[in-house]
Amino acid sequence: MENKHPADPQLLDEGDPALDPRAFRRALGQFATGVTVITTATADGPVAITANSFSSVSLDPPLVLWSLRKQSRNLPAVQGAPHFAINVLAADQIALSNRFSRSTDDKFGNCDWIPGLGGCPLFAGVAAQFECRHVSAHDGGDHMIFIGHVERYRWFDRASLLFAQGRYALALDHPSAPSDLTVDAAAHPRDDFFLPLLVRAYSYLSGAFDEHRDTEGLDTNQTRVLAFLATRSGASAEVIARLAFLGVSAVEDAIAKLVGMGCVAPRPPGALAITQEGLDRLNRITARAHAFEEQHLAGLDVNDVAATRRVLLALAKRDGS
Repeated sequence: MENKHPADPQLLDEGDPALDPRAFRRALGQFATGVTVITTATADGPVAITANSFSSVSLDPPLVLWSLRKQSRNLPAVQGAPHFAINVLAADQIALSNRFSRSTDDKFGNCDWIPGLGGCPLFAGVAAQFECRHVSAHDGGDHMIFIGHVERYRWFDRASLLFAQGRYALALDHPSAPSDLTVDAAAHPRDDFFLPLLVRAYSYLSGAFDEHRDTEGLDTNQTRVLAFLATRSGASAEVIARLAFLGVSAVEDAIAKLVGMGCVAPRPPGALAITQEGLDRLNRITARAHAFEEQHLAGLDVNDVAATRRVLLALAKRDGS
């Protein structure tokens, strides 16, 4: 007899992964990972691939692994290379992650790097680097698993870039985690830095607003895709992923759901358009957002709020989008 879990009102999905691989991938997205750019050198030039499949295997000997889809056009280059390097990206290197996750022929154009062991590219500004000798490759279903012996490593005083639930993220100290440090409860050790403050504020406000998105049957990624298409109708999934700072797989999953709900319609070749149903839902969420914002900004100085908006707008315009 099959054992049944007690009913959980927050259950989103369950089932056989063989029947719905896309849903299975969303479940895997609940496991947060770091973001790396794996590099190697070939006779035809350097190769770099964004991957979050990196993992430690052994300390003695020092072994690590990562995996690559068998359908990747970079597979032959990786299989034939005696060395590879793992660049663990820092929190401010989303652009570098996006650069090497796309299928283009000029990934290294205007990109600074130096050659490491075996000529493998090493990037500046990362959180850590591991230069590896290729040890073995193993069949892993639709992926190949590569084992490397770490011959040289380095790590830096920088926060790492994370990827969870289909989007980029940052690691922050959990408020309930025990600590041996005596810290003023009214302050935070990173309150002097703009980026952690933004992340903390976004995390709080976004979580508090979830119930309003749930009412419209949408999650955060789906809402962001709708909002993007409301101003840039005709964009492709790749463009949305790059400019909305979402992973391609997260955007594809969101689009699949939105198309099924009648909120988005495909417009060949590869273009997407928001429908009237999508606009109606987005307008309802926007109305909720205005009321939510008024509630949470109540009591703050109006001049401070206006100045904050100007700063955020100025920063947002710097991404060139």
